Amino acid sequence: MEEEGAPPGNSSRTLRRFWWDGVLARLSDAFVVDYLPLFALAMGAGPREIGWLNGLAQLIYAALLIPGARLAERWGRRKALVVIAVGLARANLVFWTLLPFFLSGSAAIWSVVLTGALRAGLWGLGAPAWTSLVGEWVPLEIRGRYFGWRNIGSGVAGLIGVAVAGWLITALGGLRGYQAAFALAFALGAIGLAVFASLPEASPGVVRAKRLPPWREIRRHPVFLSYLATAGIWNFSLFLAGPFFNVHLVRNLGADARAVGLLTAVSAFTALFGQAFFGRWSDRWGAPRALLRAGFFIPLLPWAWLLARSPWHIVPINALAGFLWAGFDLCNFNTLLFLSPEETRPRYAALYNLIVGIASAAGAAVGGWMASHWGFYPLFALSGLGRLLAMGLYAQIVLRTLASSSRAS
Repeated sequence: MEEEGAPPGNSSRTLRRFWWDGVLARLSDAFVVDYLPLFALAMGAGPREIGWLNGLAQLIYAALLIPGARLAERWGRRKALVVIAVGLARANLVFWTLLPFFLSGSAAIWSVVLTGALRAGLWGLGAPAWTSLVGEWVPLEIRGRYFGWRNIGSGVAGLIGVAVAGWLITALGGLRGYQAAFALAFALGAIGLAVFASLPEASPGVVRAKRLPPWREIRRHPVFLSYLATAGIWNFSLFLAGPFFNVHLVRNLGADARAVGLLTAVSAFTALFGQAFFGRWSDRWGAPRALLRAGFFIPLLPWAWLLARSPWHIVPINALAGFLWAGFDLCNFNTLLFLSPEETRPRYAALYNLIVGIASAAGAAVGGWMASHWGFYPLFALSGLGRLLAMGLYAQIVLRTLASSSRAS
């Protein structure tokens, strides 16, 4: 029960609604994220177009971050900004549902690439505002456990959604299966957006400013600057191979949409345990140290793909991936909240996500070119090496953060 006079950002009702927002958003995305590249393949796309899809998504994402941060600070209506950005992004689901009825061939392929990139990129418009709101809604002392349980709920939703989408696409066959999945994703996303719209604005607004802080100000925060640089290397390495795992699974290992759904469900299932495990660690040991424990095993994942010769060889890989990525994503988000000042958090979130977007776009573009010329295996090998380098840099950031905390105490 809410306490009388409690601030809306910390009320139990707000936290419950925010939990349901995560569940419905993940359920909707489960019908899209893992199947959009396969939809593009079914329309006739190749590795080059898949690379463009992911690369353009990250570029649009990066381009909209700073405008999104400025809108969040100047307009002040952060929740409305998130609703607009997410609403525009989910409108693309209607377009894809109808697309096979009026376009085919190259025009259809590039329509999927461009609108898919726009859908993912629009999150950049609302990401700084969303991050700022979350930092006020969820108290610092319970962030690890709360986001762990929120992510468990969304993970269960994703587990169900991916399996249902895979079954639906395979059962209906051809493009009809994808059309049905996208229509259902739109309906679920609309309900989720309504739940988010019912949440309160956490405070009248963050501190407003006419422009983002200059880079010379960021240089006065060496730990955050190092965090930005490391995030760039990490995300370049991830997107070098990330967009092509499922493409390799279908083209070279012989999987169909149902197998992709089942294998994705494996990682979604083990992610539930990762959320609970690392949620407690994040609160107990601090997000930076918990992030390090999860991240050092992630470079092994793309190397394991080098050994796979059948779709079912991916089962143990995805099982480990789900557990580790759940912990890494949870702790990485809490680390961003920990390192960014509350009063100017939209700016710092925008700068972080700008670096992530540029690095991810570059990684996807380079990966698409390499996949077209050399195949997928060099991508997987190089991705593992880049991830390992980034985690070594993350370790130095953690040590510096701990040293600063010790001096402050």
